[in-house]
Amino acid sequence: MQADIAIKVSLGRIRDVFETIADCLHVEHFSVADPNISLAKLTRENGKRAIITSLDSGVGTFVVAARDSELRLEQKGRMLFQGLMIEGSVTFVEGSDPITVELQSDACLYVLTFLREPCRDPCSVVGGRFNIRDIRLAELIGEISESSPARRSELTRNFSQLAFEHYRSLPRVHPLSAWRLSRVRRYAESRLDQRISLEELADVAGFSRAHFAATFKAATSMSAHEFLLRMRIQAAARLLICTDLALVEIALQTGFQNQPHFTTVFKKITAVTPRKWRDSRRSAAVASSLKNVLHAAAVIEHLPANPEGFVPHDLH
Repeated sequence: MQADIAIKVSLGRIRDVFETIADCLHVEHFSVADPNISLAKLTRENGKRAIITSLDSGVGTFVVAARDSELRLEQKGRMLFQGLMIEGSVTFVEGSDPITVELQSDACLYVLTFLREPCRDPCSVVGGRFNIRDIRLAELIGEISESSPARRSELTRNFSQLAFEHYRSLPRVHPLSAWRLSRVRRYAESRLDQRISLEELADVAGFSRAHFAATFKAATSMSAHEFLLRMRIQAAARLLICTDLALVEIALQTGFQNQPHFTTVFKKITAVTPRKWRDSRRSAAVASSLKNVLHAAAVIEHLPANPEGFVPHDLH
């Protein structure tokens, strides 16, 4: 998604931020008893422009998707992740250099940063990054908001231990590189209204079917089939908000055989039907347009968006 304006927000200097009109970013910092742990929750609702957020730096940072979130992660100009982080997936980034997150759609993320001490036992991490998916990790993070500061310290350490244990148990497959993943994504986006096979995507990436499937899952924490379904649902969601097209037209334009199939998949991923989702989002957009709340403590810079897109780098 190309943004006309990018909003840059530094998590270290704010508590809650609400951008006016239709773009709303809520940042919540949690009090944690351990001074070496920083924990924040980012929620983006009714967004129509990309929002670029700078994360606290530390020895290691976990980014956890509490729901499907389309975003881009960068560190020192190096692309770490581009695309859809699905609900329950976890991305780990090692190193003290600041991390930039570009939220390209509505999103809900937890950001867990270990500031000054190692957050794990010695463990070989490919390139200092990994992407995994485990419902138990999502459940641990989900307990954070209802816990005391002391309990949050315990939960975050349990989360870190479980994440690395899970990582060590994964097959050692080098993830699909960012430029190959970008090529596959662009190919799929241009043909969402058509049937796309795994063999086609593998050809686009330049790999065999089996090798592509393994490297793709290592890079995205999901299968290519699930990736395509979620891409179709994301495209459908944009059409639901931005157009008045009938549901059957949206279904056909996003590659579903018929409206019932579209409704079934949409509800499975979002927990509501397309019609209810459209109605609720449009109602929320109208309500948010009546608000113009900006806390005095917020520091926001309006920057011209980068018209050149991104430069491919290895994705781990």
